[in-house]
Amino acid sequence: MLDADTIVIGSGAGGLTAALALARAGERVLVLEQHAHPGGLCHSFYRGGYRFSPGVHYIGQLGPKGSLRRIYEGLGVADDLAFFEMNPSGFEHIRIGDEVFDLPAGRDAMVEGFTTRFPGEARGIKDYLGLLDTVCREMACIPETKSFIDFVTVPFRTWNMGRYGLYSLDRILRDRISDPLLRALFSIQCGDHGLPPSRIPFVMHAPVAGHYMDGACYPSGGAGTIPNALIAGLRREGGDIRLSAEIEKILIEKKGARPSAIGVRLASGTELRANRVISNATPHITYDRLVGREHLSSRLRRKLDRTRYSSAALTLFLATDLDLTSMGMDSGNYWYVPDRDLELLFTRSEDPDTVNDQSPGIFFGITSIKDPSSFKSGHHTIEAVRFIAYEAFSAYAGSTSGRRPKGYAALKEKLTAAMLRSLELIIPGISKHVLFYELGTPLTNDHFVRSTRGGCYGTEKSLRQIGPFSFKQFSEINGLCLCGASILHGVSGATTSGLTLAAALLGCRPGELLTATGSELKIFPPGSLINGGIVTV
Repeated sequence: MLDADTIVIGSGAGGLTAALALARAGERVLVLEQHAHPGGLCHSFYRGGYRFSPGVHYIGQLGPKGSLRRIYEGLGVADDLAFFEMNPSGFEHIRIGDEVFDLPAGRDAMVEGFTTRFPGEARGIKDYLGLLDTVCREMACIPETKSFIDFVTVPFRTWNMGRYGLYSLDRILRDRISDPLLRALFSIQCGDHGLPPSRIPFVMHAPVAGHYMDGACYPSGGAGTIPNALIAGLRREGGDIRLSAEIEKILIEKKGARPSAIGVRLASGTELRANRVISNATPHITYDRLVGREHLSSRLRRKLDRTRYSSAALTLFLATDLDLTSMGMDSGNYWYVPDRDLELLFTRSEDPDTVNDQSPGIFFGITSIKDPSSFKSGHHTIEAVRFIAYEAFSAYAGSTSGRRPKGYAALKEKLTAAMLRSLELIIPGISKHVLFYELGTPLTNDHFVRSTRGGCYGTEKSLRQIGPFSFKQFSEINGLCLCGASILHGVSGATTSGLTLAAALLGCRPGELLTATGSELKIFPPGSLINGGIVTV
């Protein structure tokens, strides 16, 4: 007897979206999550009485015609979500050495802002942003491709993507922009995928930058409200989720020429059967750990051995009693890099010796300003991130949380001090006004969200790992499918991967799964306060 039609491993954005879409189509769906909190890197947690969200710092495409808004409303979960718009005049505050620039929301505003600062680059600015916008629109038509005519006309509808997509971001910019500072400003969002301008294909960078073209928002109540809304929708449709449900193995049975996934075995020994298994885990967790190499073809084993994962990172969670708003801080993100050579920054991040950097490049946001409802007792909360080589923690790999070898705590203190020095450049005096802090390392990611080598974004999205060289949603094992950040990038990409997988399983277009539910997403202006459902500005 089957325990479910579909079992989903992992409650990240991709897994929960696939689960909800399938449940709305009448399937019995069960989601299994090894952590005590759902959401993967979209979850929220409390430390020292403060709420933090490790993996969601801003989300785009939530405006009236936004693709992510359409998904939330079309799946009927928008009524359980609310977002605060981030500062539209500068949702990204960029400091490169001593140079500063505020990135505004909207293509026209970006053109005006960049052209005012770099008047001699006006033509290149317009050309670059226009190409970025065009490639994003062309890419958006691909998931809805289904009929013969759709397939035949795709090359004509994606001409710019085909012509420019495989060039690196660095080449695209150098062909249009001569000023190295301007190229660095356009490249700053490389931090959102973890690859330098010379290694990221434009077809991968464009959707990241394009995702935020019209600005960004932050979830009211923290990132955890997103998985909570999807879970509420799943349960309304008869599906369910089990937390603290560690999976030991995906059950494999030989059926005909190819092996088939028939369910899972939990660490407790309980076995659950299903027609199919969807894994929201990384390819290595899925294939190496849960399936086992004995069930894989030699081709897939070689692919796993060649696969690289995205950059590992440190995340500093802290609370301060500084009055940050009176210091001119706002809801925008803050980027700091020591100089305009972003290639060097990424090269350094892959070097274990980077632990000795005194003032490393960082990204941070003030969550208590992004989400005013979380500002309590006059204390602000900050989440700061920097890339770091996973090898810097190799001496402690294999140890368990709370039982790390001697030296781990001292290394964390050293790295925390370096990040605070970088924060001091943007927020003078912060080091003497820290009420609480905790540093998450790549090993923290591996423990709590089962990342691979601490990767922030699943697999690395370099040229040899995208398109025909990427991991596919349908595996070589019958009944085993994949979704999540290793399939498509970021929160929006992972969400889309879940929707497109569900559509493929149901034999329809993704858009056909998004119905008129009457659910409407709430977007509040920056600085709004919510009191009993009433928004005051």
